[in-house]
Amino acid sequence: SFPAGFSQGQGSVMQTQGQLEKLGGQTVTLECTFSTGNQYYYLFWYRLERSGAMDFLFRIDENNDEENGAGRRFSAEFRESSKFFSLTIKELEPTDSAMYFCALQEDTVRRLIGSPVQKPTPLAFSP
Repeated sequence: SFPAGFSQGQGSVMQTQGQLEKLGGQTVTLECTFSTGNQYYYLFWYRLERSGAMDFLFRIDENNDEENGAGRRFSAEFRESSKFFSLTIKELEPTDSAMYFCALQEDTVRRLIGSPVQKPTPLAFSP
């Protein structure tokens, strides 16, 4: 089992869905809420592959500037007012089975430093 959330400094992220099981071809949405007192921040989605590799999927900042590192099947929704950040994966494939991490990086200036705050959501593929 995993803790409900993880915090470091002022900011925190929380993923409460637990393990998700979906069939091939379906769509899944992974949800994350966050809090931060900083004016500048980045939010990320990563996935931890069975091989141990950590793959960057998506990044967005407080101005809604985004970077999709995962391709057309992946999209994110960011609602700053409700501190909500989700990742949607469509047309699920067996390779999507992984641990998914929402992460928050706080900045006092506009630069990316340090390590993101992470807590995973498992996704199991059911053929």
